[in-house]
Amino acid sequence: NDDVPDCYNRVRYIRDACKVLSDLWKTDKDFLNKSIDNDVARSYRLPYGTSGASSSTICRTMTEFRGNYEKAQQKLEAADANWKKFQTRSDRLTLPNFDERLRELEDIRCECEQARTLSRDIYAAETYKVASEEHSITIKLFYQYLYEENTFYNHVSKYLSSRMPEIEQRLENDELIPSFGYDLAKHCLKRNDTLIAYPIEICIRLLENSLNEQGLFRIAPSQGKQKK
Repeated sequence: NDDVPDCYNRVRYIRDACKVLSDLWKTDKDFLNKSIDNDVARSYRLPYGTSGASSSTICRTMTEFRGNYEKAQQKLEAADANWKKFQTRSDRLTLPNFDERLRELEDIRCECEQARTLSRDIYAAETYKVASEEHSITIKLFYQYLYEENTFYNHVSKYLSSRMPEIEQRLENDELIPSFGYDLAKHCLKRNDTLIAYPIEICIRLLENSLNEQGLFRIAPSQGKQKK
């Protein structure tokens, strides 16, 4: 309708996008405050200050002006309804001071209409202002945000790439590596410096010296058969 500026949808997208950007900034800030490495956190530079002022200001300003306009519109509708309702009363001919009260309601309606017009003009002016700065906002906020995100995660990737060999080496040399369920080649070569596992070596020595196959590989009977 006539109350909505032509570029409202584009500015609404900018406003909503700024809200998303502000929420992302809060999430990133919370993540960086809890970062496991301060060097990685320091490499993240916010393109719009330490408080996310630019995006949050645009969102807050547009939301405030829109809210003021909608409130003024609701007050005008209520005043217009009261004026029309009082104007069509059945007892208007016998009601004392009818004309005076009707003029009061009409004055209230005119004041609400003027307030609505003022709120609409302010909202429209801010809307056109934001629309005229769309390219600048895109570069300063969204593109710069993506650039800083890319820089940040590149630092994270570089940091992890430098730390992964150290982590892997510590895991390989851990004294608590299990003996069972572990790669046999790694267990023998890296931990015991032998070609075969120690239990297998014991079994081979037993077969060579004192035991035979039946004594070494015999399967224990069940408890029921063992009792019989």
